[in-house]
Amino acid sequence: MRFSLTPFWRLASSFAIAAIFGFAGVARAIAEPVPLPTVDFEIKATMMGTGAMTMHHSGDRARVETDVGPMPVTGIMDLKARKMYMLMAIPGIGNTAMEVGIGDASYGQVYGNGKRVGSDTVAGEPCELWEMSTAKEKNKNAHFSGPVIVCLSKDHIPLRTEATVNGKRKVVSQVTEVKRVKQDPSLFELPKGVKIMKMPKGMSESIAAGMAKEK
Repeated sequence: MRFSLTPFWRLASSFAIAAIFGFAGVARAIAEPVPLPTVDFEIKATMMGTGAMTMHHSGDRARVETDVGPMPVTGIMDLKARKMYMLMAIPGIGNTAMEVGIGDASYGQVYGNGKRVGSDTVAGEPCELWEMSTAKEKNKNAHFSGPVIVCLSKDHIPLRTEATVNGKRKVVSQVTEVKRVKQDPSLFELPKGVKIMKMPKGMSESIAAGMAKEK
């Protein structure tokens, strides 16, 4: 009996989309670097209104645990290299880490330049709104577009990230709980013996199109 990997690729692609879709912003005013978090933290958040996420963050590393499909998926992010490794067990392949690039707004965490556009309160914490600058042409996506707006706490933790999905504003991720505590370094290490493979070119974009049509 031949086992189809299609459901696993779809799940992996859905998870990866959240890492790479933060593509387009339209801020044309003079931009400045968007500040990165200055503390270790753990957050719990919702994703696209239905999924659940836990993120651990320390320095230039992050760990994301999500519940967005038939099985949980964990991602370990190298923020300096702008890469994420999704951990999963695929029948016939074994323990695997799928490598994907991370975009300008990955699981709420933003990178690059932007401008301050206001303030708000999320999860009981005051935060400053930042609108991300225009993305590079190669990163644009027809279904997930900008502007990407993130609300950062005083110590620059991303509390809410919004984008445009098929022309409609959507909250991509929103924090419900924040814990500022030192994180265990082992959380950000890949398990020994795990096989690293890259997501097939174009697969995440194809799944993104299907997801956008379902919204």
